[in-house]
Amino acid sequence: MESGRCERNNEIMIQEKYSLTTQQIQHFETFGFLIRRTVFSPEEVNKVKQEFDRRLESIREEAGPDAERLFHNWPNRNPETPYIASLLEDPRIYVPSEQLVGEDSVPVHSNANSYRDSTPWHPDTRDQHLLMIKNVMYLQPTSCEHGALRVIPGSHRNPLHDELLRIGLDCSSGKESSFLKKSGLRGEDIPCFIFSSNPGDIITFNGLIWHAAFGGFNDRRTCTFNFFCNPRSSEEKESMRKHVETTQENIKLLGTVGPQFHPWWLDNPEGSTRRARWINWLEEWGFVEAYNN
Repeated sequence: MESGRCERNNEIMIQEKYSLTTQQIQHFETFGFLIRRTVFSPEEVNKVKQEFDRRLESIREEAGPDAERLFHNWPNRNPETPYIASLLEDPRIYVPSEQLVGEDSVPVHSNANSYRDSTPWHPDTRDQHLLMIKNVMYLQPTSCEHGALRVIPGSHRNPLHDELLRIGLDCSSGKESSFLKKSGLRGEDIPCFIFSSNPGDIITFNGLIWHAAFGGFNDRRTCTFNFFCNPRSSEEKESMRKHVETTQENIKLLGTVGPQFHPWWLDNPEGSTRRARWINWLEEWGFVEAYNN
């Protein structure tokens, strides 16, 4: 009983220390994104970089001659990257995420990425019933001319979200944007917020928001930690079921290497109650089976 009381008191202190302010929550809800600077120290970022280097090297060795032409994308919940995996349960990640999408939200995706070029305008989801947020940390400095993430403020909401789709800004299919082609504009000309960042900074954005990155460079590196809202309405539950059904298609599209939920992570050797809740939810919704097969 005493240990349970201590655990609750400790969680209260954690919440008080790492919670977002009312103004930060209002900014996220209004504009669809939130910037937090120097969330992780240089020493912590170096740990991330070291694990990233080792995992990327092993993936390149496995890919052989195809390594240089591939976009590399792999899950973080892996025994080769234990420190990065632990960040999902770091209060600097989970506390703000739970504030924005609910205390019972769950991290479905956590990936590391090595991009080759720029990323054209697109939303991560078009389904207004699927609430997902992405926490992103770049592992190299970015700027307007050098691979910085760009977001269109307010584009997570309608009518703006659907209007950008209607005019043909979306390039996620790999085809040229019909809007940019007809207008004579470049992707860089679209009005937006530019996330010039240093390693350790975090941008959190709604999966519905339109985003892009220009001035891309080879091996542009990020780590992402994505939390999904626990669906409640019938529409939200149907959207979640559809998302699970398209899992294998998304894995092939991205070329993700390795299981999203490694048995090492699923074993939960530390006995984390938060992770146990996540695992139970992921298994019930079919994510573990869909992502690990």
